[in-house]
Amino acid sequence: MTLLESLLHPEMLLALGLFAAISVAVEIAGYRLLLAISDVSASSWLMAHTIIPAARALSLVAFILIAYPVLFGVATSLPFSKLLAAGEMRFTHLVNVVFLLSLLLPMIPVFSRWPALVLPIQAIAAASMVFQWWAETQATTTVQFWPGWTTLTTLLVLAFITHEIASQISHRLEKMVDGMLQRTGSERLIYRTLLMILQVPVILLYTLSLGRQFH
Repeated sequence: MTLLESLLHPEMLLALGLFAAISVAVEIAGYRLLLAISDVSASSWLMAHTIIPAARALSLVAFILIAYPVLFGVATSLPFSKLLAAGEMRFTHLVNVVFLLSLLLPMIPVFSRWPALVLPIQAIAAASMVFQWWAETQATTTVQFWPGWTTLTTLLVLAFITHEIASQISHRLEKMVDGMLQRTGSERLIYRTLLMILQVPVILLYTLSLGRQFH
């Protein structure tokens, strides 16, 4: 499948729709909860650094689960439930990897400065795990995870473009959303929500490059 064919596939559209809905719900709920407990430093820290990142991790894993196997440009394949059942605690490992990356990456200066890179890395790590499990069910089990310099460059360019788009839109919509939520400073909420949605094609570009090894 091409990038456009994968994006327009019914399963991918369902995954995108649910991912967008869950992402918006997580960001709004997290934003309101943080405001509600802003005076309690311990609870605020716990919410910001564990509960909300865990919810984001689960939403990303849910997207991968629903989008599989179209995520790799494959029309039909082994059901995801059987893929997970083939190994011990695969689902737990998948969620843990995404969650730990959400905690560790922002501590690295380059990622704290460019948060637009965090989501693609989380998704690429999770998708690579799923792809390895799927590849083990095929006749050929030797796979390459390096996408090539052209694909990598395109990924980086798209990541930064989506970052700029999300930044500009969130800045313009801040006042309107502030009025709706009766709060101030919602620009970051809008930015994170838009970024998670806009970067799905960035993720898909990498996962399709993995699937092409079996075409």
